[in-house]
Amino acid sequence: MIIREAIEHDFEAIWPIFHSIVKTGETYAYATDTTKEQAQKIWLQYPRKTYVLEQAGEILGTYYLKTNQQGPGKHVCETFARNSND
Repeated sequence: MIIREAIEHDFEAIWPIFHSIVKTGETYAYATDTTKEQAQKIWLQYPRKTYVLEQAGEILGTYYLKTNQQGPGKHVCETFARNSND
């Protein structure tokens, strides 16, 4: 099992994980109808770094780090993580 930085190609495996959380509207403040294209921007383009947990070529989980605030708070990051078995 390894944790590595996500690459664009990983999004096909990340999307079902992301979508399963967001569509319920219970945990995170993303629109429940977030499209795959929007999610790819949210997950791979906006964060500072995105990572995946991979085992035998399968993405099991993912998280990202992003700046929480601008200015004096820009050193504070937050994460969003999900295991595909949840």
